[in-house]
Amino acid sequence: MEKDNSKRGRQLLVALVLVPAIFLLVGGIVVMNYAMDRPLLSVPFLETGSKQEPEEKVKTDVNVTGIDADTANRLKVANAEIEKLRADNVELTNEVKARQEEVSKLIQERDRLVAELATASAAEEETSDVSRVYEEMSAKQAAAIMNELESPQVANLLKELSPKQQADILGRMDAQQAAVVTQLLQ
Repeated sequence: MEKDNSKRGRQLLVALVLVPAIFLLVGGIVVMNYAMDRPLLSVPFLETGSKQEPEEKVKTDVNVTGIDADTANRLKVANAEIEKLRADNVELTNEVKARQEEVSKLIQERDRLVAELATASAAEEETSDVSRVYEEMSAKQAAAIMNELESPQVANLLKELSPKQQADILGRMDAQQAAVVTQLLQ
């Protein structure tokens, strides 16, 4: 009976342990081969075949990040958009710098023109003050003084006076200078 029990124990051991272990081992090999895109009857630790198999491995995408193909494509599109936006940003930054330089130049030009206008206004005001002095003096005195001045300066002074005063002064000035001043007044 003891022999019978040991035989029965071996049968139980084979039936309960070895058979399920073999099924698990074969099932694991089948699952691993499927997961690694290998042929179903290949053994994972033995490499057989020609040199084309490594090229196939390179061609297959193994998803180690957990990102599916759609998400990967969206990520590529987003990265391309980011690069485009960076290039646009650089372009716009350069454009802003150019515009800032242009504004700076325009401000300098404005300041120069304002200073020139102030100088011209001061000169005009000075001419107005001088013309008021000539308005107060007699035509004979004004003509005597204007005969000594440059013709453009005389023309500017006469422009500030009334036509009657202009006529009186020009009539009493030297004929040659009066002719030059008359041409400048036109």
